[in-house]
Amino acid sequence: MSLRKILVLDGVTAVCRFRDDGVVMEADGMLPPELMERLAKFAQWYRRMVSGNTDLLSLFSQMRGWSPSQGWIVQGDTVTVCSSGNMVCLFDNAEGSLNQIMQALTEAAHE
Repeated sequence: MSLRKILVLDGVTAVCRFRDDGVVMEADGMLPPELMERLAKFAQWYRRMVSGNTDLLSLFSQMRGWSPSQGWIVQGDTVTVCSSGNMVCLFDNAEGSLNQIMQALTEAAHE
């Protein structure tokens, strides 16, 4: 799935694919390049943090299925940033469907 297919979803303002070191591989949307780079670095760092936390959750809860994490979501009052694999997306809460966007990100991350 191309970035354009995610970008055309309701509410999406920016989407990018990044490498494991947080460097942008491709990006599209309304953010300037410098902010896309920051978004990718944030997503890479946050993915690492979530991964460590899900490992701990699995250990303490003794429940299967938490690790590896399938993605993460940080939702603010008006904007949400979410990620799956090496894909990250920024969207307007009033316009976007979180389920639809996460599904599209997951599909794109596994291509």
